[in-house]
Amino acid sequence: MANAYEILGVPRGASDEEIKKAYRKMASQHHPDKGGDTQRFQEIQSAYETLSDPVKRQQHDNPNPFQHMGGGHHGSHFEFHFGGAGPEDIFAQFFNQGFPGGHPFQQRQPRRNKDLRVQLTVTLASTLEQQRKTISVQTTKGDRYNVDVDIPRGVNDGTTIKYSQMGDNMFDTLTRGDLYVIINIQPDSRFELHGINVVTTIEMDSIDAMLGCDKIIQGIDGTEYSIKIPQTCQPGTKFGLQGQGLYQMNTNHRGDLIVIINIKTASLNEQQLNILRNIRSTN
Repeated sequence: MANAYEILGVPRGASDEEIKKAYRKMASQHHPDKGGDTQRFQEIQSAYETLSDPVKRQQHDNPNPFQHMGGGHHGSHFEFHFGGAGPEDIFAQFFNQGFPGGHPFQQRQPRRNKDLRVQLTVTLASTLEQQRKTISVQTTKGDRYNVDVDIPRGVNDGTTIKYSQMGDNMFDTLTRGDLYVIINIQPDSRFELHGINVVTTIEMDSIDAMLGCDKIIQGIDGTEYSIKIPQTCQPGTKFGLQGQGLYQMNTNHRGDLIVIINIKTASLNEQQLNILRNIRSTN
């Protein structure tokens, strides 16, 4: 196949996280549902399938594990370069192709169609409940079918759900590939995520901070909560609403909603400023 690193635009030494990030970006850009080229999208999927699998990546990086080294006053000889693989892996690559029954080290893997990967985006609020989404999947042959995806409560960004033998069907004589649904959490500008804890910032003017007041804030799902701001509240003060954060996936454990106070200077008229000047002069 073409160089998988060049297809995803990553260096040969890229980490798994860098490869995953590059795949998501390119798959989103070239997805057929968004007007992308199907062949280009398949190349991206194939490249990611190769680099995300340690064995396939090793075979891609070292396609010729045996290297002939000649010369020297001692005559010609062979050197074996195994890379990161052991001798059993090297013999597996060669003898497995020559003998129908395989070899003592490893059974031959059956050939099958490609796996398919589909991105599915959900809102942050929707992760508070178990949900089912219907997605449309298109194969290389152009066949299109719907899949009901069951998403657990507390799903994480990047969670991958596998559906066996629901992938590509390009070759009728081969086993169908698998389908991988990758869940993306749509960011919510109101909140910053810290694990299962959620942080939000509210602003108040300096007079409210000095005198104290009640503030209404919204939770992840839009539920309103009232918090009491004490007198002389300082910038950066934090308030915690226990159990109003995100769920830990597949559990009943829920994080907290943390509110941070940001204080801005109040706009005052001249009369109000004079009152403040008098207060300062008496202190």
